[in-house]
Amino acid sequence: MEKTQRWESYSWHCVNCGSVVTGYKNKNGEIKIECRTCHTTMIRSIKSSKHDVINVYAPTGQVHI
Repeated sequence: MEKTQRWESYSWHCVNCGSVVTGYKNKNGEIKIECRTCHTTMIRSIKSSKHDVINVYAPTGQVHI
């Protein structure tokens, strides 16, 4: 019997510019998104129902100030 997959979208605001970003979990349970407005890359890992970790990476050519 084939296991059906349920696609659930996850949305939040970009930590750099405030635009709404949306993505889907990969097979590792991570959500990787690149903001369409400022091109900041974010990887969100859901650890539990009350604990998320979001790693933020600056766009190419920009650095953290």
